[in-house]
Formats: sequence, C-alpha cells, structure tokens
Amino acid sequence: MDSVVSDTAVLDIAIIGSGPAGLSAAARAAERGLRCVVLERAAHLADTVWAYQKRKLVMAEPAVLPQRGPLPFAAGSREAVLDAWRRHAEDLRLPIELGQNVVSLRREASGLLHLTSATGRTWTARHVVVAVGTRGNPRRLGVPGEELPHVADRLVDPDAHVDEEIVVVGAGDSALEIALALCTHNRVHLIVRTPEIVRAKEALEREVLGRRDLGQLQIHFSTTVQAIAPGVVDLQGAEGQERVAADRLIKAIGADPPRRLLERWGLDMTGPGHDARPSLGAHYESTSLPGVHLVGAVTGRDLIKLGINQGFEVVEAIAGEPVPPADEDLLCQRLTGWHGSAAQRLDTLRDALPVFQGADLELLREIFLDVTVHELADGEVIVRENDYTDSFLAISDGRVAVRKRGADGREHQVTELQAGNFFGEMGLLSGRRRNATVVASGPTRILELPRKAMLKLLHLAPSVRKEIDRAFLVRALRSFLFPTLPEGEIWWLAARARVARVERDEVIFREGDPADAFYLLRTGMVKLSRASGDREVILTYLVAGNYFGEGSLIRGSLEEGAPRTATVTAIFPSELVVLERDAFVSFLDAHPAERDRLLHMLEEKKLSSLESEAAGIGEVLGQLIETEAVIGTDVLIIDNHKCIRCGNCIAACEGVHDDGQARLSLTGDQVANLLLPNSCMQCENPLCMLDCPPDAIVRRPGGEILIKDTCIGCGNCATNCPYDNIFMVHPRKPSLTGRVGDFLGGLFGSLLGGGRERGHSVEQEVAVKCDLCRDVRGGPACVRSCPTGAALRLEPQDPEDLRRSVEELVDPGDLL
Repeated sequence: MDSVVSDTAVLDIAIIGSGPAGLSAAARAAERGLRCVVLERAAHLADTVWAYQKRKLVMAEPAVLPQRGPLPFAAGSREAVLDAWRRHAEDLRLPIELGQNVVSLRREASGLLHLTSATGRTWTARHVVVAVGTRGNPRRLGVPGEELPHVADRLVDPDAHVDEEIVVVGAGDSALEIALALCTHNRVHLIVRTPEIVRAKEALEREVLGRRDLGQLQIHFSTTVQAIAPGVVDLQGAEGQERVAADRLIKAIGADPPRRLLERWGLDMTGPGHDARPSLGAHYESTSLPGVHLVGAVTGRDLIKLGINQGFEVVEAIAGEPVPPADEDLLCQRLTGWHGSAAQRLDTLRDALPVFQGADLELLREIFLDVTVHELADGEVIVRENDYTDSFLAISDGRVAVRKRGADGREHQVTELQAGNFFGEMGLLSGRRRNATVVASGPTRILELPRKAMLKLLHLAPSVRKEIDRAFLVRALRSFLFPTLPEGEIWWLAARARVARVERDEVIFREGDPADAFYLLRTGMVKLSRASGDREVILTYLVAGNYFGEGSLIRGSLEEGAPRTATVTAIFPSELVVLERDAFVSFLDAHPAERDRLLHMLEEKKLSSLESEAAGIGEVLGQLIETEAVIGTDVLIIDNHKCIRCGNCIAACEGVHDDGQARLSLTGDQVANLLLPNSCMQCENPLCMLDCPPDAIVRRPGGEILIKDTCIGCGNCATNCPYDNIFMVHPRKPSLTGRVGDFLGGLFGSLLGGGRERGHSVEQEVAVKCDLCRDVRGGPACVRSCPTGAALRLEPQDPEDLRRSVEELVDPGDLL
C-alpha cells in the first residue's frame, strides 16, 4: 500500500474512504490502469469494519446478489475479512494514503477537482469517488464528562472486560449486541431513551429482555444520561434521578451521515432531515457537483456487498463503459410482467400499488430481490385459512375473493379486494395462521414478499408501516367484531386508535378496574385470570390477532361504570392496539344493532368461561403458560403414567435421520403427570427464523419449521431459540456406538442434536431440529414407536382446543 502518486499529478480518480466501496473502486481502477489514490482519514483500512468488536461474524448479504469486481469478500470473522482486504491491497500495490482527512473539495473552472486534507496535502483529479461511511460522525450525548477516558464509542474485545460495572447507551442492534456480549461476566446497565426498544432486530430485543428477566443485566427505559464522572453516571428516568456505578460507558447511539461536510463541498441533499441522502443522478453522480460520485453507506446502501458492487460500477461509468447495477438482471427476471429497466418497472409498481409509494427506490431495489410474481387463473387458491404462511401479498392486476369458514363448516365470501390492494398483513404483523382463504377472481397477478423482507421495509419506510398498520386494525375490527359493516365505516374508529407496548408479566388491567379501553392484540400473548380466594385461576390465554376488554365497555355503554371482570397480563412482550372508551362507546351508540349483537356474543362467552373453571384445569393451564408450551403449534407430551422408560422414542428419532442423531431428549418441564420433553414445539411465532442470513429456516403451510441444506452454520437460530431445541452439530454418519451413546445421553438429560451430510464438510457445523418427520410416512417416529401410547403430540388450533386436550390428559391426583 505504498503511495506512488505525486501530489502534483492529475489523477483519473481520487477515492475518499477505504471501506469496501472505496477499496472495490480502487481495485477496479487498478485493473483498468487508471491513475488513482485512496485517501483514508483513519490509520487503518475500512474503519467501520475495523471498529466491529473482535471476532464479530460479518455476513455477505444479500445472498442472491452476485458480487462484482476483484475485491475478495466472503462471510467470516471481522479479522478474516480485514486480513483478506489488506492482503489484496498489498498484492495490487494500491496507492492508499492513511491519516488523510479530506476537508476541502472544490471544482475548478477547468472542470478538474481539487482536494485538500487536514495535513495540508493536495490532490487534483478528473473524478472523485466519495466512499465514506458514517462512523466518523458518531452522535454525542452532549453531557458533562463525555470526554473522560472511560467513555468509548465502541467495544473492542468483550473478553477484555470481567467483573466491571458497564453502562451501555443505545437501543439499536449495536447497543444490544454489546450488552449481550458483556453481561455474562460483568454488571451491565442498558440505557434506553424511549419507553421500549423499537429499532433493534426482534431476536436481539427478546434476548436482551430474557437476560434482564434472568437478572443478568438491567434495562433503564425512558432514561437519559445527565452527567458522567469517574466511576459513576447520573441518569434521569421516569421516576426521577438515579446514580449508577460505571467503570466504563459505551455509547452505541449511532452516527450521522456527514451532511455538513457534503454540503460544504457543494453537494445537494434529498431533504432537510439529518438522515437525508445526497441527491444523485445517473451512475451515482452528484446532481450539483459534476464529476463527484458517491457510493456505499453515504448513499444509504450500508450492506457490504452492495457497496462493493457500487465501487465497481462507478469506475466502469467513469471509464466510459457503464454497466447496469448488479441487481438489474435479477430484478428484471423477477418482474417479467413489466417493461423497461428495473427502476422503471419499480416506478410502475409504485404507481399501481399505493402501499409502496412512500418507499425509497433504492430500498425497493433491495427488498424486491426477494419478490415472487404469481400469474393466477380464475378460482386458483392463493392462501388457505389456518395455513402458517406469513408472506405479504399485493394485487397488481385483477381481483381476489376473501372467504372464511363459518360455524356451519362452509366457506362464505366476506369481501373482494381489487388491484392496488394488499392482504396478508395479519400474518405479517402477528405471526398467526392465515385467518381467511383468498382465491383469484378471474386472471390475477399477485406480488408475494417474504416476511423477513417486509419487516425490513416496515422498519426503514415509516409510510409503508403506517399504511399496513391502518389496514391491519380496520380488517381486524371488521373480522372479529363488525363483520357486517363496510370497511369505510370502521375507518372512523381505526383513526382513533393508538399502539402501546407491554413487557413480559406486565398487568394491562386488573379485575375490578374501571373499563377505560378496548384492546386488540397485534403481537405477543396475554393471559386472562380471576382471583379465587388467595389464588389465581387462569381462564384462558389469547394469541396475536385476538381482542379483549370489550365486555365491560359494552356493558358500560348501557350501565355506567361496569368494572373489569378479569385481570389481563402479558405472557410475552406484546403490542396492543388501544381504543379509548369514549371512542369505542360512541361508535357503538352510532350502531346499536352491532352493540346488541356483541352483547349476545358476550353472554355465550361468559357461559363457556364458567364451564371451564372447574376441575383445576385453570391451574394446569397456568403451568403450561409458565412453561411456555402455549406458544407451540405442535407440542410433544409424554404421559408419565403410561411411560415405561423403554427409550423407543429416542431410538426411533435417531433411526429416521441420516446422521443417527436424535432431535429430542427426555428432559423438560413437568406439568402434573405430563412431561414436555426438549423437542422443537414449532413455535407459533418462531424466533429462530428472525435472523437467518441465507433464509435457510422455512415454515411449511402446516406449521412445520425446517432447516434447509443451505444452512451456513452461523448459529443464529440456535442462539435465538430460547428453549435450546436447536443444536449446532458436526455432521457424522450413524454408528452403533453413536446411537447407544446418544440414547443413554437422552435418558440422562444430555443435549442431543443432529446434522446432515449433504453439501457440508465434516468440519462445518450446521443447525438441526425436529421437523415433525416431514419426509417420513406415518408422521413423527417418536409417537409411532411408543408401545403404550404415552407419547403424543398436541396440535391446538386455539386456546380452547388446548384446554380440552389438557383436560383429557391430566390426572387430577397429580395436580399440585
């Protein structure tokens, strides 16, 4: 990386920044024989990746996108990625100038661009590629003591900190990753400015909240740092001021795009906000400063592979041989029913589908890499009621009929959706089964986006989230409460709703409280209970998509002040759509027929509830909730009164897998006479699927969750599973010794796992889990092999179904 460029020479390209986009541009320029220089403000290459904590896994996403140019990049540790880039730069003898912070960029009358660094060095170039990241502009707390030596913007090495008091400030992915990396061997305080964690990956949020529940870290919500002093930090929270010990404080509050610097250089921005990006034309060229091109994180494309491709493409454009973006062919292949370039096709779709109109075009390019277009004939089924598919679907042409099965067992059409509309938002937001069957009415074209891609779009495009949230509420209200009313009338009620978040074990309201709101459960799960003397009787639990709190409000609209008849408590962190009493009662007053119908439904519900409180079933249901078995769509249960400890279930599980390794062990929670063995429950809203880079974990319509052979062994799914039912294993061939060892291990509670041989070397660990023997005739081998019928699987359709199943299995004599 020797500098071979004279300061007085006129360069073809000057590249500012040595991250992946800048290095890619330099490598391609070297291949083309262009005179260039790379100017890096830090004392090392790729400052953003260099600042990752040690041994952090760097992913090569999007996996479907081809990588361009000679710069090497593959998923691996931070150290491996940096070393590959360093060696590549040395092999090509790229002219990289470290420690050169460019402070001035101006265009001369001749059209040449003149750059000056803080050291006084100058360079002249025909083109400038700005490939800076955002790490150089970390946000500040703006409090006294922020400059003290124990305050840092990054975590270097988690293993270097043991038995320390550490304060982590922030609520994004980086902050949560830092808190998790440190909390095992230190006392960690996580400071969150908002009442909840809203910007981080759901898997990270759940893990942090779980660690908090175990007492491994403290989270201070609605809290800000007021001052920092040696050994302590002063906080301001909702309940007042607090001082906590702090040997170290790590700020993980993000960084701002270098807007001031870019504007000082004469670059226009797309808007006034601090997150606004530079205004660019063709080939990433500034619309206000000809000859200056911007690539990488500064343009909002913060994935490494995207930056590498942009670096290659911008040099091709400068050399006079522009190439279409790397995703061009992929997008055009996916959007075959439209014409023009990928950008033109996406613009056409934005016009046709209002839900996407507020999304940035570059963001849509990334999201639509995962789209599937379906051309459907009249009568063709798109989704089926009660299936566990969770993709989002938009109608670009044609129309669809929405059908639901009634009490008579027959399907009835409830509405029809025209082109420009969408459906699937219930499963997208709640993770629940499909609540209706959707069928094409005539020739129809549907765009299908997987849940992971849509969740990213919702996070990065607030206008899209707002549109989907409104539709979710209107359709849920119509589906559960007001099926005879047109959607237009329900919009009035939906417009008065708000979203609230509750934490695990948080009481939403108590029995006897005045009724002040109606609640729709958007995500999560709650339990309903009543007091019986000095004990709690569990009435039922509700999953996402259900509602509660309407009874007291409806009665209260007739008799003022009707109290709550049950206590509602969050089983898991949950999102609620809340309608205040005045709005709900006003709506019922305007629709008296609907109020009378709801009162009749309430009476039936009350009778059903009274019948189910006997025989101690509420207590058993409470224990099932505590063990979290209620989240499963398929729960393995062993009746200890029938089990003879023969071990056939373990041996049968080994026998149906090529690697001879069982996916269950005879350990687990005990509920009365029932054992819930450690085996995948096929969770209703599976955490294992939230952070799988290659999307190797999929859910079949019947609910089975399986791991495909594309697993790369990153371990995210095993980490995210809170029940230890996913195992990372070295694939091996079955052997008698291995089977006996695993069998004995299962009996004594050892953790058993499995793997696969296809497509993996012996050295590569892969993830395995129970997939309900999806390729085995006759169903799960563990159940078929049990000689006494002790092993069985519950597949509850709803809470009442689970209650009935438990009632049949529990021996009252074993109730505690």
